[in-house]
Amino acid sequence: MSIPADSPPTDPTSPAAALRDPARVAAVRRYEILDAPTDGAYDEFAAAAAAACGTPIATVSIVDTDRVWFAAAHGLDGVAQVGTEPGLCASAFCAEDLYVVNDAAVDPRTLEHPLVRGELGLRFYAAAPIITADGHHLGTITAIDSAPRELTEAQTAVLGHLATLVARQLELRLAALTAVRAERQLRDEAEQRAAAAAELAARMRAAAAAHATAPHPEHCQLGGGAGCTAPAELKIADSWGDSAWGCTAHVEEAILNVRSVFIASEELGGLTDYVNR
Repeated sequence: MSIPADSPPTDPTSPAAALRDPARVAAVRRYEILDAPTDGAYDEFAAAAAAACGTPIATVSIVDTDRVWFAAAHGLDGVAQVGTEPGLCASAFCAEDLYVVNDAAVDPRTLEHPLVRGELGLRFYAAAPIITADGHHLGTITAIDSAPRELTEAQTAVLGHLATLVARQLELRLAALTAVRAERQLRDEAEQRAAAAAELAARMRAAAAAHATAPHPEHCQLGGGAGCTAPAELKIADSWGDSAWGCTAHVEEAILNVRSVFIASEELGGLTDYVNR
């Protein structure tokens, strides 16, 4: 459907725009909290919000693009998420400070909200936004009641502090995820190196057995200026056709550190042999 030319542009600061802001959505995703198995990490924050505000219900909510998902839902057993209808969480998450509805039945922001008109009969709602250190609004910590009420200044302060603590808990979660991934990567790399080393060792053993009866110099030729008196056991070559015999240690070092070096067949003598044929 086309938009009339005289339609006003969408307000980038509106809740609807904030819901789908790419930077905010990316911030939500990086914590990998949506649909994560509940481990109780946020339950105590919700319980503390309910106790501080004197309400039967409190939640820790993460706002997705099309739903409000509960990381914790004190007093709402069996409820995992709600919709993003404006007026409650879908509006409160992008506020810069506490968002309070003292009586949702008469507040124009919430009159048509399903949680107000439906079975829950929500009347009181207070939410503090959960904001990351880099300024992204992820969700809210919320106190809810079926009766109208007002919060004291001390209660609003506690709700704000709890939202800050939830944001810190999310940062701890992110740090743990990062550490686990780094450890997994190091373990995978170590396993790959071990497998490569085992493969190289097997190849070197096979080559040493094949080279044992071939004519070769007595001592390793790979010792550089210092020389090497270890017995020559293996022949290596490079893509230029140069070749040399070396002890096991120097051959392994050369293969690992010099690009295009490989274990040579006993026939490979290199360009020098060809020139002097």
